[in-house]
Amino acid sequence: MSVLRGVDGCRAGWICASLDLRTGEVSQFVYEDARAMLAGSAGNITAIDIPIGLPDRESRRCDVEARQTLGPRASSVFPTPMRSALDAESYVAACEASFEACGKRLSKQAFAILPRIRAVDAILRETAEVRNSVYEVHPEVCFYFWNGGRPMEHPKRSGAGFMERYSLVDGVFPGAFESIRSAIPRRDAADDDILDALAALWTAQRIASGTAARLPAALEFDRFGLTMRMLA
Repeated sequence: MSVLRGVDGCRAGWICASLDLRTGEVSQFVYEDARAMLAGSAGNITAIDIPIGLPDRESRRCDVEARQTLGPRASSVFPTPMRSALDAESYVAACEASFEACGKRLSKQAFAILPRIRAVDAILRETAEVRNSVYEVHPEVCFYFWNGGRPMEHPKRSGAGFMERYSLVDGVFPGAFESIRSAIPRRDAADDDILDALAALWTAQRIASGTAARLPAALEFDRFGLTMRMLA
């Protein structure tokens, strides 16, 4: 293992904050598609903000526990789509598939990232080496544990929310936010995307050291053997 990576979705596709374990340098990459983004994952650790492992009928335990954990930030964790909705080509079709599977319609936020979920799911199902190197995270859950087991006080897109998250990030990765921000146009990634990628990178360090928190504590798998668990 030579590289740790934290990945978040952004306007241009995916933003990756990468830590070279040999030099301690944090660098950034923007990828248009998931296959290019995950091409270098095998043998390293990638912590990514995307649902991994899709349920057939009931909510994933990790989503339920994450919402319970986050309290005032619980709304940032939306229910993971049912697998039957994954290939829907319209919001109406996705809602119908979801309702048939679990009695609930799909949120618009979940529908918006269905292509991303579909792409990552396909890669992980077909490539064991990548599957064993990629871990699901949620930035607000990462920040919760980073903040000493307390949810962020302010929403991430507020000025106060930016500052409280930035203070955590800059304490561990000094200057990394500014370096990434200067390298990536705002049309490609927002400030909170950068902070979220660095939060995922912080968790990648904890995964590597064996100290990451796990939601839920017990392993849960989908029908294709993908782990349904968030780490932080």
